[in-house]
Amino acid sequence: MFTNRYAEKLSEAAGQAVSIPNEDAILDFTRRVAHGSERKHAPLATFLAGWFVAARVADGVSPADAWAEAARLGDDLLET
Repeated sequence: MFTNRYAEKLSEAAGQAVSIPNEDAILDFTRRVAHGSERKHAPLATFLAGWFVAARVADGVSPADAWAEAARLGDDLLET
């Protein structure tokens, strides 16, 4: 799968583990953004959420909790 191979390449380049904590949750968030705002916002919103998750994990928050927080914050902005 592309994303797993890409994570491996990023891990090698960064010299540290890069993983996909919950691919289904990430893709579902991307879908919600694409359908709840302008479609073009989905990739950037997902990138920003990933950046947020990395920062929260560095602060000691679990990846799952950080992702849930990022998704909730994004969902709050979506059109219903």
